Amino acid sequence: MSIFTTPDLFFSKLRQALSEELPGASAQNRMTARSRIPTEEWLEKRPDHKQSAVVLPLFFHAGEIHTSLILRPTYDGVHSGQLALPGGRYEEIDGTIEQTAIRETQEEVGILLKTEHLAGKLTPVYIPVSNFLVHPFVAVLAQRPNYIKQDAEVEQIFDIPLQYFLKEEIKTIERIAVGKNQFLDAPGYRIEGRLLWGATAMMFSEMESVLQRVQGV
Repeated sequence: MSIFTTPDLFFSKLRQALSEELPGASAQNRMTARSRIPTEEWLEKRPDHKQSAVVLPLFFHAGEIHTSLILRPTYDGVHSGQLALPGGRYEEIDGTIEQTAIRETQEEVGILLKTEHLAGKLTPVYIPVSNFLVHPFVAVLAQRPNYIKQDAEVEQIFDIPLQYFLKEEIKTIERIAVGKNQFLDAPGYRIEGRLLWGATAMMFSEMESVLQRVQGV
């Protein structure tokens, strides 16, 4: 029996795995397009960086563990039309970055979280193009959420079986446009006919390593 089909055992082992030392940059960099400056160096170069948080929600649905991804609308911005995790920037009213994760997830997709739903966090990812340090949290839910999407921020929501990210055949490198006459050979995951790449792919790459711990690999 797969551990992805036994939620109590899976979530118990997941919390334990997230409490241990994280794989960090070595796992994240499997999904980077070029040699990457370490986050610590970026933060020294850019002390004016902003803070944000995202949530990787996990829940038992249709007989196995699933997660959620959102599709950003097309707009004039650096994350236009991209697959992502729900989240957003830190506001002073939040008090903590954990509360940012909770607030933004409710605002964008209607998932009601409490602190106890947060099973742990992955390694923060710095995004040079937007000057954000993104803190990824992993949330555990008792059941599939009832989504209420914020149309201005979210075009579509996808439920994805978590073990799908362990399939080697969905990993790819594709040339994408990142500016006028500028292209990038980006590694990523093929999800719902789209390329999941960039910071979110880096987060899922680290999550892959965490899932290997959960499986005892």
